[in-house]
Amino acid sequence: GNDLWHMRSLCFTDKPDFLIGNSYGKYIQRDTRYKGEEFEVPLIRIGFPIFDRHHMHRATTLGYEGMMSVVTQLTNAVLEQLDKETIGMGTTDYNFDLVR
Repeated sequence: GNDLWHMRSLCFTDKPDFLIGNSYGKYIQRDTRYKGEEFEVPLIRIGFPIFDRHHMHRATTLGYEGMMSVVTQLTNAVLEQLDKETIGMGTTDYNFDLVR
């Protein structure tokens, strides 16, 4: 079977836009960050266990309220990544009027 080590190696060969996982995903995120900025994969912490963030173990992920929370986390993570990648003024900056 495949495990986190296999997922880690896939992050270097076929870089995903972001990872969705629990607190154990931070080790994959750290490994990709140490390899270089172009390899870094952002982690969105959803699931169980989440022990490295304050009160994330109480976050609702089921039902309408939970789904709205998950969609908000995903959207904010994508926008944060866009902010990191588009730092050049006038060349790569985007207008976020779309998300209001």
